[in-house]
Amino acid sequence: MKVHHCKEKFEADHLGGMKLDASHYDVLLGGDEPCDIYKPDGEPLVKYRPGWFSEELCRSVIPSCRRAAKVTDQRGMAAGDLTKAKLREKDQAIEGPASKVLLRAIKRDGTVSNTSRGGMVNSGIIGYFDRSARYPYCRQTSFVIAEAASWKRFLPYIVRADEGFKEFMPERYTVQKDYSSRTPKDWVIEESVFTTVTVNKNFQTAAHKDAGDLKQGFGVMSCLRNDKYSGAYLVFPAYRVAVDYGHGSLCLADVHEWHSNTPFEKMKIGYERITLVFYYREKMINCNTAKEEVEMVKNSRRGAIKR
Repeated sequence: MKVHHCKEKFEADHLGGMKLDASHYDVLLGGDEPCDIYKPDGEPLVKYRPGWFSEELCRSVIPSCRRAAKVTDQRGMAAGDLTKAKLREKDQAIEGPASKVLLRAIKRDGTVSNTSRGGMVNSGIIGYFDRSARYPYCRQTSFVIAEAASWKRFLPYIVRADEGFKEFMPERYTVQKDYSSRTPKDWVIEESVFTTVTVNKNFQTAAHKDAGDLKQGFGVMSCLRNDKYSGAYLVFPAYRVAVDYGHGSLCLADVHEWHSNTPFEKMKIGYERITLVFYYREKMINCNTAKEEVEMVKNSRRGAIKR
């Protein structure tokens, strides 16, 4: 196994919203070789394990992933800087990190939404979600409801990801386990410490830091791909290092550092790269049981909620 110790951390805030390339890393690891990558202070940056998911598991979940990763503009900075994007009437451009432009919807009351609009990408969120301004209740995602059979096929894959998290990052796993155990079971994916999974397809993410997940946890990801392309490496520009995702691999990473994907290269017809991100949404600790959430919605509609 390859062990790499990063010697220095570089300033990378100016890269937020940018799609990175080979100029943003000096060391490429991963592929068929497991590796551990550490920050200069000794904290883990990446733990990568190829072939963690059996081919049987991979094949079983790919059709479900394709259905989950729908076209959306709700990935914010991860979808790239929108400096040159055309504003819609209901959008407002605001300055984000490093003078990058983000687009946020203007709500009916005239205030600006906290949700950034991004470019159109293939991405979907499955599992469970916490309260938001638009949906003031904890809930199942539409995928769980509308694609029940596909959701069921996801579960063994999610359990396998959970096993990798527990084995390779036990201390972070224990913290997340504590949160998930104090969350109503209605909102925790069975036999795991996760509440939610993001599924991306053929999506070159721009430099971003994940938000909404439990900060004391750790990023848990995997990749399903074919051999009809090259590139699309996971790059951490502040540490000048990148990881080549192999098919069926598990990648544990500090997703609160700037990270991006390099461009797809040498694509052939039918190329496919699906990534899954497993996490616990940190505000779900505040959720009530599903029954209580339903009652809360009913009371809200009657105007009976006391504030």
